[in-house]
Amino acid sequence: MEIKRFSVFVQVGLFVLLSILKVGVTQSIDSKIVSVSLFKNGLGFVTSEGELSQKNGKFVFEQLSIPVHGTFWIYPIGKGVVIKEAKAFEKEVLEYIPAINISEILEANVGSRVTIQLQPEKSLTGKIISIPTDRIVSQPPHLRGFYNQPPTSNLLIFQTDEEVLFLNKQLVQQVSVPQDNNNNILKGNFKTDIQRKKKSSALEINAENPLGKGKVGFQYLTKGITWAPSCTVDISNPLKARIYMKAEIINEIEDLNNVDINFVSGFPNFQFSEIISPIAKKEDLATFLNSLSNPSQITRNRSVVTQQVVMFNYTASTEQLFGYVPNVEGQVMEELFLYEKKNVSLKKDERGYYPLYEIETPYEHIYEWKIKDTIDQNDRFNKNQPEEKEEIWHSISLTNTGKTPWTTSPATTVQSNQILGQDTLYYTSPGGKSNLRITQSVDIKAEQAEFEVDRRRNAAQFYGSYYDLVEVKGTLTATSYKNKNITLSVTKTLSGEVLSSSPEARIEKSARGLKKVNPHSILKWEVPIKPAEKIQLEYKYQVYIRN
Repeated sequence: MEIKRFSVFVQVGLFVLLSILKVGVTQSIDSKIVSVSLFKNGLGFVTSEGELSQKNGKFVFEQLSIPVHGTFWIYPIGKGVVIKEAKAFEKEVLEYIPAINISEILEANVGSRVTIQLQPEKSLTGKIISIPTDRIVSQPPHLRGFYNQPPTSNLLIFQTDEEVLFLNKQLVQQVSVPQDNNNNILKGNFKTDIQRKKKSSALEINAENPLGKGKVGFQYLTKGITWAPSCTVDISNPLKARIYMKAEIINEIEDLNNVDINFVSGFPNFQFSEIISPIAKKEDLATFLNSLSNPSQITRNRSVVTQQVVMFNYTASTEQLFGYVPNVEGQVMEELFLYEKKNVSLKKDERGYYPLYEIETPYEHIYEWKIKDTIDQNDRFNKNQPEEKEEIWHSISLTNTGKTPWTTSPATTVQSNQILGQDTLYYTSPGGKSNLRITQSVDIKAEQAEFEVDRRRNAAQFYGSYYDLVEVKGTLTATSYKNKNITLSVTKTLSGEVLSSSPEARIEKSARGLKKVNPHSILKWEVPIKPAEKIQLEYKYQVYIRN
């Protein structure tokens, strides 16, 4: 009876002891990306989850990408799960890479018997004993540059049948390996790959998981993944255009397996997108603080990106051919719009092609003629402006009658399976209109001219300079050689006060250049033209010209 009681006591004690030891063991978290929101500027908002393999203790997460500062978050999933703390550290991992020079071949084959050629007339056969590595001296990051560089190693320790030699490995010109009668390398450990230690960032998480069923989630914004939209606009139907939208993904972060993707349309604002989160352990203290205290460089980088309009959004039986999916209703998140695609699988460094939606929308053909201002930034007639041929663009005006906004993207116009042109289709909200250029029209000839009608010398003084008040008359003529009726949209930009127009134009005052002497005006006409008809538009304005 006493023996049985003692046995039970031992079993309970062992169970408690093993439980304590198990809690003390650090377990790895094998996480999986569950969703990614893709922006068009090379950023992705990643959500991943991993199961906690034990009830309580420390867990290591090794699949950490490089997050943007301020966007990395860890959160518990499951009843009773608590995240106490997390610490980032670096660990060394081994990787094998192909040897690319004689020194690396020697290093890869330490312990092998080879023949080395030192000079044309001298060779040695023996065993590679050792290739000492470079000496490493630990230098605190804030004191780098104050230490002398540690010496590099060029030593080869080589053993022949007679002696052990200490050689300069840089003198080895050739390495050869014994072969049998069939030209096969004799059995041994000869290798062509070298082993290298690589530092990798990891995260140690201290968590409580009382029920043993919890998970941990990670969310962060990172660089290395993006989407590029593009569309085709088919105008084979004379009344309605069919728009096919697709997305192409560039993935350079990690493998995606059955991941939910949100293609984000809008103008996202990420103030710290150029600053790496400290948790990634990719920068030292000085570099991180310098990034925070010098936002001007970040602003310059951002301005370069925003110049690329297709990265953001600015307002301004074909079905069998393309085989697209039905129209997809996305979701609105404040000022952003998300196109959804579920169960996407895409390996790292692969590119993906995904149809998003197709819609049918009314459209009409228009012909656009835009005339530039003849007054330069210094309030003088632009005499140095070269004479350019007037351009009349054949465009289509598309009306978004659906519930999905159109994201800014390259747009290819086709008709009866024939490509007509390509331009940018700008962001268009539901109910809005957008003009898409197709090609220049060669069947419409246009001319413009301006004449000085009157001038009052030294009529006014602004900012310490004298200005003449000049009255200008402009004439715009256009002749259509098309065999159908068209509508010509004419836009004339000018500096000055508009006095009259014939036929009467719609005049818009631009806020551009509010501090300038002359107001900024835009005249617009919509003029119908019959075949072989010539139309003429006239306008007058007065403008202050600096002497």
